[in-house]
Amino acid sequence: MSIDKRLIKNLFLALLSAIVAAINLNSFVHFANITPGGFSGMALLLIRVFDKFLDIELSYSILYLIFNIPAVILVIKYVGKQFTLVSLVGIVLISVFVEILPYFQITEDLLLSAVAGGVLSGVSSALVLMADGCAGGMDFVSIFFAKRFKKSFWNESLMVNATLLVIAGLLFGWEASLYSIVFQFTGTQVVKAADNRFKRNAFIIITDNEDGICQDIQTKLNHSATILDGVGYASQKHKKVIYTVCGNYETNILLDIIQKHDPSAFINITHSERVVGYFNEKPFY
Repeated sequence: MSIDKRLIKNLFLALLSAIVAAINLNSFVHFANITPGGFSGMALLLIRVFDKFLDIELSYSILYLIFNIPAVILVIKYVGKQFTLVSLVGIVLISVFVEILPYFQITEDLLLSAVAGGVLSGVSSALVLMADGCAGGMDFVSIFFAKRFKKSFWNESLMVNATLLVIAGLLFGWEASLYSIVFQFTGTQVVKAADNRFKRNAFIIITDNEDGICQDIQTKLNHSATILDGVGYASQKHKKVIYTVCGNYETNILLDIIQKHDPSAFINITHSERVVGYFNEKPFY
């Protein structure tokens, strides 16, 4: 039986992600009464409400699983089996580690807790994204809307998180709720910096070997390209200009392709803010 090394690597990253998330929940989030976004924040808010007003102790692990399982079922037909498996393993492991790891307070400073907790939250999410999975919860809902309705769920997700913070502020005080904004913002910035899935680069390539480069772009990256005629101003030689767009995670692969076919090619790489029209995205494996 052949071993899928990629799957093993991804499951290991999901394990690391779950450990980081559980440590964060049992330290910074717990002792600073921070409200994370998404299903994790919903679960923690319910736990605090039942504990304060009904004197009933709920399990974070069980609530987190209850919230996530329907989301997995909702999105499963829009993503691949490996993406679903890695994400589900991460969700289950977080639930397990939150129960078995001890609670410990690192600092009493709320601002430090919010910033450090946000960094750990972002690292946890970035690790599972590197594993071709997601952190579950609202990420699953966002994928569903993106695939099913061809629209972003960003505004709706923001409204859900804002509602959680308002409820937390009304019930448990505004200080922790306001620091939760710092927590969520910091986590978002870490993920934004680490995630390459939706970052794209535009290439302008001036070359004498356009056929070989474009063929590899199509076969190895599953992208197309546009070929233009050009003339070098100094040399007055005719050149071909290739214009193409690729994902940020594919940039080094494309550079290797160009160097292989034409080591003397002139290459200009710029960040592509937005692509309108068909563009082959990295699949959810």
